[in-house]
Amino acid sequence: MKHWLTPSFLPTRWLKGAAALLMTGTAAADFAPEPMNVNLSLPATYPEHWLVVHDATFFHMREGRYLFVDPRAETVGGQLRGMLSADFIAHYEQSAGRSEHYVIESFFSRGGRGGERTDVVTIYDAANLEVSGEIIIPPRKLSSMPERLATGLVAEDKLLVVYNFTPGQSLTVVDLEKREFVAEHGIAGCSLAIPTGDSGITSLCSDGAFLTTALSDGGASAASVRSAAVFADQSDPMFEKAGITGGVAYFPTFKGDVLPVDLSGDAAVPGERWPLANAEEKAAGWRPGGWQLVAADHLGRLYVLMNPNGTDGSHKDGGGEVWVFDAAAKKRIMRIPLPNWGISVGVSNAEQPLLVVTNGELQLETYSTDTGEMVKTLAVSTQTPFIVRGVR
Repeated sequence: MKHWLTPSFLPTRWLKGAAALLMTGTAAADFAPEPMNVNLSLPATYPEHWLVVHDATFFHMREGRYLFVDPRAETVGGQLRGMLSADFIAHYEQSAGRSEHYVIESFFSRGGRGGERTDVVTIYDAANLEVSGEIIIPPRKLSSMPERLATGLVAEDKLLVVYNFTPGQSLTVVDLEKREFVAEHGIAGCSLAIPTGDSGITSLCSDGAFLTTALSDGGASAASVRSAAVFADQSDPMFEKAGITGGVAYFPTFKGDVLPVDLSGDAAVPGERWPLANAEEKAAGWRPGGWQLVAADHLGRLYVLMNPNGTDGSHKDGGGEVWVFDAAAKKRIMRIPLPNWGISVGVSNAEQPLLVVTNGELQLETYSTDTGEMVKTLAVSTQTPFIVRGVR
């Protein structure tokens, strides 16, 4: 036998045991697999330290998944608490108040060969992870690399908003109480769907402005407000990724600044840029980089993946350190050197948040946000875990 072709989700101990059985003829009774903590239900409200991991499975995108992970457990069986299917680089939202998950996905009548496309919002019950409903929406949702800001919940989680790109740009609005598609609003030249205030959605526009679409209780477009152009300068482009804390979204720039945008009111209000790296650090080559390169926690801290050898074009390359900032004070408070090159960062919603770094081997490493020390590499196996977030 020249090689093994093994599913990545099987625990390593199982794989080694299976190899022993095949190669040595060991009796099945002698193979004791790792005990799995199998539950028929989960708590309706998940522990605050749990994580949601989007595994987009790039090598077979029609079989993507969202994993619910307990990072405090030590084994695969303890860490993997549940899983949802997520067809073709889906989007995801969670409503803790409704005890529901929403997976926005696309299906094709001929599978991998295409055919008629159907976009749906699949609704899962949080306790048993069973499908409790499905809402068909216009087949226009963004199909791209995973994006945190392509969907949003507003109006106390009554309305779900989905960003569309066909390449026409619009917002789909779904009423989660009525379980129906209710409206589509054009946002030509603008992208993404970032919750703003009580019932607004902000999008980033190609002219460097922010467009906020205010929604009525029923999902109609009540008003729209456009800011001045604030990121049109192409000498230092802005990432479309942001860490959001305290009602403010913090968007890093390619060369090492950050743009704060206040999302707490009826419309987005951009603030003044401030530097992540000082002049000496920028000259030495320090720049933000990575896929999901920025995260923020409920304590007002901003986490940015930083590349020590940044150049023009290195913005997706990842980084060797995570820099931690007090966002309100505009001050760096910690540097976390990474033993392995990082490509994405995420943070839990625990009382003492846990930093999660996707490394270059596509493993999930956890770090203390108090000391910066590495805690462990998670045992849960994933293929392309570019987006990690805390549960709501």
